[in-house]
Amino acid sequence: MNTIMVQLRDRQWTLQALHLACAMARNQQSDVTLVRMVPVQHMTWVGTDLANVPMSSNEHQLVDELVATAEDYSVRLCVQNMQYFTLAEALVEAAASLESKTVFATLPTATLPYWRRFQLWNLQRQLNRGNCELYTLEQSATSVAQTPSVMIQPSKRPARS
Repeated sequence: MNTIMVQLRDRQWTLQALHLACAMARNQQSDVTLVRMVPVQHMTWVGTDLANVPMSSNEHQLVDELVATAEDYSVRLCVQNMQYFTLAEALVEAAASLESKTVFATLPTATLPYWRRFQLWNLQRQLNRGNCELYTLEQSATSVAQTPSVMIQPSKRPARS
């Protein structure tokens, strides 16, 4: 079964990504895996207990909220930890190990905006090699600014007296 991978980040970004992922998962009848990325200080610590960092109380609260959100969509949500030394490489490895075809993830801001854009482009390229689509929830610099809108059709019922 196909799983949609969502990177655990700050509350607002993760909730937005999870809502989109759950809507996709419900339509595709797939699962969602929430991946908590755990940085390590030394490459040799990856995969060892030295790098195991327990979730903070804020992370526990967020995960509880995310589980409830997935339940509202009737989508199964799994939570996994992934230790990493280099975030972009770890995201690609996580997507491959989950056999995910859809990834909601992003990279932290960088001092040089062009460097971050290059890293995101490279992440997208590596994921595309594995037939995996990346969603960062960022506005494209080349897209035309649009405002979301909803059209409300007038009722065709006769007015009540």
